Amino acid sequence: MKNKYYIATLSATVLTCAMAHAGDTLATAPTANSPTAGISPYLGVSGVYNDFTLSAPGAGSISEDTTGFKVVGGFDLSHGFSVDGSFEKTYGSLALGGPSTDFSFTDTRVIVNYTHELEQGFSLVGGLGYGYLGVDIAGITISSEGLMAEAGIRYQSGQFFGGLQYNHLFSMHTSDGPGTLPGEDVGAIEAFVGYQINENVAATLSVETQVVGDSLLEKDLGIALGLLYSF
Repeated sequence: MKNKYYIATLSATVLTCAMAHAGDTLATAPTANSPTAGISPYLGVSGVYNDFTLSAPGAGSISEDTTGFKVVGGFDLSHGFSVDGSFEKTYGSLALGGPSTDFSFTDTRVIVNYTHELEQGFSLVGGLGYGYLGVDIAGITISSEGLMAEAGIRYQSGQFFGGLQYNHLFSMHTSDGPGTLPGEDVGAIEAFVGYQINENVAATLSVETQVVGDSLLEKDLGIALGLLYSF
């Protein structure tokens, strides 16, 4: 996974710099990416760019990119619990010594999270739920699905908010096409920052890189830029 540790370090640095310029007072307007604000429910849409390394049998490692969209949403329960979900779909094409072949990447997550508020705008977040990662190539689907766990820290100050978290898919079921690599556990680090535009709308930017797992497509870099709306 090329540059994975460099990207993870850069993501954390960007997040730290954003927090340093955020100020000292918590915003009164809540945000969907800041569970301390108590948003219920929220919905967001982002444009996505992914850079993958394809580990194709007999073809070595090939760098491929995809573009698409990501939809997120969720709602609060009570006593710090919330339900958060996301659906990401991106598209690209492969040229393995012949005509180009279209392919798509799907990432689906539904997680029940618990948020523990700390002092000075910080919160610890952890959760368990369902995860699915799938690649569709020439009508063949290679996928891993199972238990998705995540843990991280989030921060809000003024109109700025951000977070750094680790997501891990414990693969319990795989669907493998002939001659392809099987699905397996996958872990990724994600950093995000956001700015509350008004009481209901926030702009967000997230950066993600895969750090665990030798899957068919390894996400070296994922960038999502979009808007969140809180109801």
